[in-house]
Amino acid sequence: MGRSIVHDPGSPRRPVACAISAVRGLSVDHLLDLCELGVDFVQLRDREASDRDFERFLDALASRAGDVLSRILVNDRLALAGAFPVAGVHLPEAGLPVAAVRSRFPRGRLLLGRSVHGVDAAAAAEEDGADYVILGPVAPTGGKRPLPPEVFRETCRRLRIPVWVVGGLVPENLDLLRGAGVSGFAAIRSFRDAGRARAFVARCSDLRTVRQPVQ
Repeated sequence: MGRSIVHDPGSPRRPVACAISAVRGLSVDHLLDLCELGVDFVQLRDREASDRDFERFLDALASRAGDVLSRILVNDRLALAGAFPVAGVHLPEAGLPVAAVRSRFPRGRLLLGRSVHGVDAAAAAEEDGADYVILGPVAPTGGKRPLPPEVFRETCRRLRIPVWVVGGLVPENLDLLRGAGVSGFAAIRSFRDAGRARAFVARCSDLRTVRQPVQ
């Protein structure tokens, strides 16, 4: 562990692998295992969890492997992002305004991301100061219909910041958007066990890109 997550944007490398997980039910051991497998970021989101739940988890992580906090993205919890040396804050599409959060955390302090579901929303997030967007869904999931492939291609073409994708992704379908310019892949279920997580990261290693979030 301790591998840097700040990549040289001019050097070709595999896309980012981002594991999305609820805090409740996630163990520090599992998170550390994911990092050992090569996961770049772990996005913690849990609407039902309290700030105290998050604090307890981050405290436990810090006591075991403080450097791994630099791979953590927390959803919405600005106070926690200010109190712990996490990688960044991720905002839902209907969440806090990107510009307001950017004013509180200037570039270089934290990565700031936004979930989006279309080209215009992605472009607006970039204009407001986001460092990356997560666009989806790619494949059918949770009753949601996938976005047309051209939405992903156009978003990657139009934006200068990295575009990560999400939604129904498993190791077997990561190359659905090969050639679109995707910078990273985020998923929930594919990271629930070590075997699937290992396969997911391995597929990322086979997909080359140059667009990465940098601080």
